[in-house]
Amino acid sequence: NGDMYVADCLNHRVSVFSKELQFLNCLGTQQLKYPRDVKVTQDSVVVLDWSPNCLHFFSRRGELLRSFLTQGKDGMVCTPEFFCLDIAGNILVTDRYRHCIKIFSPSGQLIHTIGKERHGRGELYYPR
Repeated sequence: NGDMYVADCLNHRVSVFSKELQFLNCLGTQQLKYPRDVKVTQDSVVVLDWSPNCLHFFSRRGELLRSFLTQGKDGMVCTPEFFCLDIAGNILVTDRYRHCIKIFSPSGQLIHTIGKERHGRGELYYPR
């Protein structure tokens, strides 16, 4: 519908504006600490929260649908920066300090890791 969703990091929310640039609403005021990135899908608004390294899924009305941690033991994201969604709904999260991209299923299971810290082909250095 043309609405803009802005990850408003230090205000701890996602701000929503109309295509006419009028403020409409805030999402995540109770759940978000440092929203870093936001994407809008047909079904939800997905927010990457830098601390505590979570992905939150909201309805467009702002109701929290589900969340999952991207941080944990080996294989999880150390410092999430940005993310995107592929056509299957998988979530690709860049990990700044581990120099890689982690791919999660829509339910939050780690599927694959791309890259490692180096400067060669197929290797990454501070991916964004």
